[in-house]
Amino acid sequence: MSPCETAGGNFSEQLPGDHEVHLLSMIPHDWDEAKNRALLRRSFEALPSGGAVIISELLVNDEKTGPAPAALMSLNMLIETEGRNYTPAEYSAWLEEAGFRHIETVWFDAPAAASCSRATGRREA
Repeated sequence: MSPCETAGGNFSEQLPGDHEVHLLSMIPHDWDEAKNRALLRRSFEALPSGGAVIISELLVNDEKTGPAPAALMSLNMLIETEGRNYTPAEYSAWLEEAGFRHIETVWFDAPAAASCSRATGRREA
């Protein structure tokens, strides 16, 4: 297997079990909390020991007051999808509930958005 590989299929049913990392980039904001929790459980169950899930999203802060691009996108998601933009605290709780540990959130600037963030959880070895 190459260092980075994509896998086809339906992520709402099954995630690949032969990968060390699952990247969920701009996916969870489309879905409600129950579907996101189920997705993270499937990720945890499929990953090997030491594997990680990375969630790359426009996160709203824990107070749900911003940053503005994430708050505006969240409003759009509420209108157009089942989901919204979630907070680091929400993702952390869901990751922990699924079994992940060593959970962290990293905020960074990205060319396509004013601010992005990454929440990561690891399956303990």
